Amino acid sequence: MSLSFFDNKAFTPDDGAVALAIGNTKAFWDELQAHAASYGKPICEWKFYSKAAGWSFLLKCGKRTLVYFIPQEGFFKVNFVLGERAIEAVRAANIPPGILILIEEAKPYMEGRSFMFDIKTEADCNTAKQIIGIKHNN
Repeated sequence: MSLSFFDNKAFTPDDGAVALAIGNTKAFWDELQAHAASYGKPICEWKFYSKAAGWSFLLKCGKRTLVYFIPQEGFFKVNFVLGERAIEAVRAANIPPGILILIEEAKPYMEGRSFMFDIKTEADCNTAKQIIGIKHNN
């Protein structure tokens, strides 16, 4: 089973397929895209990394990836990779403790710490918007 709802490399997901897969959380998907656009013209693209990972939707600002969206059945996950400056900014922000734990437990790599969480509620969406802003500014 793939991490993403979409695991067929031959089929690049489109907006309609995403809406069917993630259901009511599509409004959050759109809200996060609009939020990313407030930092400049976002570049949106689908990437297929492997059969195990499936398709992910990337939101970039210039060459910098802000966030990855990973469709699930009835919701979606966001994946962030944060460098040390961004992690310090997250620690200083009003981020839910559960998200801070995910970041602290994430293995550090040269690119930063990679962590993901589910977007199922408005609160989840607001947290993701906050981290997108931090990522953009750091």
